[in-house]
Amino acid sequence: MNTAAQAYIEFNSDFDTTVTIKQGDIDFTPTPMTGVTRMMFERVGDEVAKRATSCVRYEPDSYFDWHQHARGEEYLVLDGTFSDQKGHFSKGWYVRNPPASRHKPFSVGGTEIFVKLAQLPFDETAFVEMDTNAATWSEIDSKESMLELYNSPYEQTSLHRYGAGFRAEDLRFTDVFEVFVVDGAITVNGVDYPDHSWIRIAAGEAINLHSSQGATVYRKIGKGFVHF
Repeated sequence: MNTAAQAYIEFNSDFDTTVTIKQGDIDFTPTPMTGVTRMMFERVGDEVAKRATSCVRYEPDSYFDWHQHARGEEYLVLDGTFSDQKGHFSKGWYVRNPPASRHKPFSVGGTEIFVKLAQLPFDETAFVEMDTNAATWSEIDSKESMLELYNSPYEQTSLHRYGAGFRAEDLRFTDVFEVFVVDGAITVNGVDYPDHSWIRIAAGEAINLHSSQGATVYRKIGKGFVHF
């Protein structure tokens, strides 16, 4: 076991400030468990976070000890297979574990997930497990299709596939707009973002979103439930 428990931090916690992180801007850092590392996009708290958004990598045959997610957990499997006592979730699975749920996650062959911690309301009680590869996507137009992942008063969460040449101009939202690039690349307000980039744009700010080569993105409108 490592001893790299996270000290208390408040990192990218101001929702009124736009934050953009390109792939490579932030390194993966150790967690308390050998073989498990994380790249933090936002975090409030210590090892038991009050809020966190990260990419987490598990090396083959690594695991995390039993723990509870008092404020819930949401993740998308980016690569490999992520496992716990509920089953094995391969690339493309989207999972929500409600507040007070417990698990002991592990990976036999290695995995990477995009994960959001402590952003669910206490009255959310349902487990969600969705294979986005097998799900039916809705075609918005010839350059965009969408798969709704979750919708509540606190968030509108979805996956979007952009075809080469996709363009959306002057988008504006009344709450924060968050995007994680799953694959491909996008351009936001004139800046290019490859896969594994994370962007959180403040409410009301104009957004010009393009993709010259095509991309798949995780998209959330809203902060989720804020516990701090």
